[in-house]
Amino acid sequence: MNVHNANFTVMPPTVPLRTEEVLQARHALSKGNADRSATIAALRDRPIRSARTLCEWHDLMLFLEAYPRSTEEHRIAQAELERVAEIASAMLARSESSRYGLINTGLARAPVQSTFSYQLVDWMVREWPGAVELFQVDASPDELREVLRTLLPAVEQETLDQPVEDAYQLLEEVFGPSRVDQLKGLLSALRALPVNTALRTLLFARMQVYVKAEGAVDLSMSEVRGPIDTVHLRSADHRSAVDTKAIASMPVGRPLRLRERDKERLVHTARVVLATLHRETEPITYPSDVELFDLGDGLRIGLYHLHLEQRLPFDSYVGFMAFKNGVPLAYGGAWIFPGRSKVGINVFPALRGGESAWFFAQLLRLYHQRFDVDLFEAENYQLGHHNPDGLKSGAYWFYYRLGFRPRSARHRRLAEQQFTRLSKDRSHQVPLPLLRELVEAGLELTLREPRHPLVDTAALTRAVQQHVVQRYKGDRTHALAAAAEHMHQALPMGPRTGWNNAEQQALALWSLALEQVPDLEQWPLNARKALVEVLRRKALPNETKHQDLLRKQGRLLEALAALAPGG
Repeated sequence: MNVHNANFTVMPPTVPLRTEEVLQARHALSKGNADRSATIAALRDRPIRSARTLCEWHDLMLFLEAYPRSTEEHRIAQAELERVAEIASAMLARSESSRYGLINTGLARAPVQSTFSYQLVDWMVREWPGAVELFQVDASPDELREVLRTLLPAVEQETLDQPVEDAYQLLEEVFGPSRVDQLKGLLSALRALPVNTALRTLLFARMQVYVKAEGAVDLSMSEVRGPIDTVHLRSADHRSAVDTKAIASMPVGRPLRLRERDKERLVHTARVVLATLHRETEPITYPSDVELFDLGDGLRIGLYHLHLEQRLPFDSYVGFMAFKNGVPLAYGGAWIFPGRSKVGINVFPALRGGESAWFFAQLLRLYHQRFDVDLFEAENYQLGHHNPDGLKSGAYWFYYRLGFRPRSARHRRLAEQQFTRLSKDRSHQVPLPLLRELVEAGLELTLREPRHPLVDTAALTRAVQQHVVQRYKGDRTHALAAAAEHMHQALPMGPRTGWNNAEQQALALWSLALEQVPDLEQWPLNARKALVEVLRRKALPNETKHQDLLRKQGRLLEALAALAPGG
């Protein structure tokens, strides 16, 4: 006989769990209007027959592990995640349809199939030798031939002209029938090329290679965790409404002390989490340093500083991954320059419905305190600009509730009118043309009035390009050499031999912009010395000190703003 509680019908333990039951439980638990113990007891230990139900149950257990109300609830979530892994293994062995339903779900043992950068695929093959293989090639045989010509010894290149039916036959001729060996052969040949990472990445991307990883231990959302000391239990207060400015003003402690292996583990964890969900970001693929901060209540956020070879010249692109009780919560990044920063976040689907607004306010607090950011701009793509999913998700109004507002008075008025209607009528649909206009105009949050001239760094890069075209007729080699010479004449840089390779790369990022400052040679000596230090600090693995010094250079920021008006 079935037994009823306030929320669910308690089914016999032999009745398979249904997706609708899990979704109903997820809604009730996330809204805080359920008898949690009874709700969980009504569903746990039930057989799971479908891949979709298993995925939803997996995500609910991740949610409970991140936001437990009791130590028992936390224990149940971890135990059920182990059971999910066993069920997933059985499903993968049982049917092709189940296998298809588990691809890229983040479950333990589930296949990962996607296209990634050369750097990330190379790392995956080294981490899980034998478990990662070439899965699909979208390049045509002719496109693939052209790349392979650059990879093979001259004595073999003529063999590439033999007729083949498709790209797979061509790869089999070159590397043998094993898909594992084909992928390893491609990576080995790329690694041997005497070129930089950017060119290897480009050649790999041209081949349009998809990889598959299956059976790799620790390659899942179910298994990888961020560092945790104690489990924080969630209170009844869901913190759906937050005071963003008040939270952002709270001081942040120093980064936690990390050994080199701790940093390597944070990189490993972040890469695994993104790869299992077929995603990738530059700071996590190409990190030069990692910091970890404890924001309280079980929230820790890792900041990933981008390697010098991939850095933007002016903005410091610092990525993040957040963990709640060790469970991966969200990822994204900020593009930092004195006065303001663009910011973008992605909360993982399994953790939505928890404390997203509170978390985002804490993230802004970290970037604000660590980099002294006055003004945050929402990254347009996140809001839905050229992103239909972003439009449908209501991301614009999520940012709006946190205090972000349009810059122009007209758009402020339109947004306020629509937000008022949405608050009164949840069924209200903002006209799509109007929403697109609002999204394109963007949103920003002012924590305090900027103390620095606002520099449009995108406009600054365009100004550099125009300078190279007009002054150097597009000859970049000449332009960089001449600009570096100009810097050595205008600034107290000391002997050229005193600049290491990283510092010379940093100089190259800035020299073409600085060359356009008309009175640089006439600046006071202390200002020119400080500028030299700005350049040297750009070469450090961690860009925090670079930003610390850069925002103190008022004369430099005014000069850059003059080169790129409109900030």
